[in-house]
Amino acid sequence: MTAREAPQPPYVLLFQEAASGAEPLLISVDDRGALPLFASAEGAQAFLDSADFGPDWKPVEVSGMGLIAVLEGCRGKVEYVALDPPPASEGGMRVEMGGLDELIEALQTGGGEDDLFGIGGLSSN
Repeated sequence: MTAREAPQPPYVLLFQEAASGAEPLLISVDDRGALPLFASAEGAQAFLDSADFGPDWKPVEVSGMGLIAVLEGCRGKVEYVALDPPPASEGGMRVEMGGLDELIEALQTGGGEDDLFGIGGLSSN
């Protein structure tokens, strides 16, 4: 597997409302709590359309500082970030997972290091 570089903007998360302090959608991948992070609103919408999370969730693009704030707010709730999880209809696809704390550190320091999350592998959903 090739090493993962730090995610680059745009950063798209899923929220029921685009307001300060709003809670993002959290998911479970292989019984591990994760925050889904998307590289495009289209990918995020395809993921939403494939699952039954309810009608109020929508893709919201956040800034780098906004992403850090959301990630820090998720500490204690989840330990992982799921990068561009595929739509549920594509079951059996692999989801790249990384540590929440490692992503926060990489974003705060300018990231771009090899094997960003230090796990060196993929996990299936």
